[in-house]
Amino acid sequence: MKPSSTPRLLSAAALAVFALFGLGACNSTSVQETWTAPDVSQIRFNKIMVIATSPDGAARRAAEDAVKAQITKAECVTSYSLLGVETDLKDIAKVTAALKSAGIDGVVVVRPVSDKNEITTTPGTLYPVPYRTFRGYYARPYGLSSFYYEPSRTTVDRIVRLETNIYEVAGERLIWSAATTSTNPGNLQQLAADAAAAIRAELEKQKLIPQS
Repeated sequence: MKPSSTPRLLSAAALAVFALFGLGACNSTSVQETWTAPDVSQIRFNKIMVIATSPDGAARRAAEDAVKAQITKAECVTSYSLLGVETDLKDIAKVTAALKSAGIDGVVVVRPVSDKNEITTTPGTLYPVPYRTFRGYYARPYGLSSFYYEPSRTTVDRIVRLETNIYEVAGERLIWSAATTSTNPGNLQQLAADAAAAIRAELEKQKLIPQS
């Protein structure tokens, strides 16, 4: 993953419709890509603010609460508790002032990247009925066996991709970034919780944060 050459702490372009990630089925989440600033060997903050980029207030609060629950080694606050209305996130002056007044030294920004359906088709299969069991193989000669047709199957999986960026407030510097992919996610809060848990596990694996 290649970060922008001049990463900004927040921008209007980063705002997306997080609320699109609604109901689904069984979920699996994995970390697909990560990037770490070359000079960073550990990530340590005293106070962190979590931002979920969404113009929808309920979606923003649900996502930020879910991510906050995964941060246990430092004090953590949500952006909605400091900034209030969603339009405040578009105002870098307000965001910067809130970070300074609250003594925030680290920011975690979660942003939806894509939400799409993936269709998979398994071709049908034609094979002799006796071959379905070992005993059946010997029940009668292969040449006289009837054939069994297993029809093709089509499955539709919902694939949701999120981006998580970690910034140092000093200098507004991006120090770590990752993309997570969730297959058939549940509700919004569960999606955010699963992604945050996967990110936390990846940070521990890379020994950037202490083991939980």
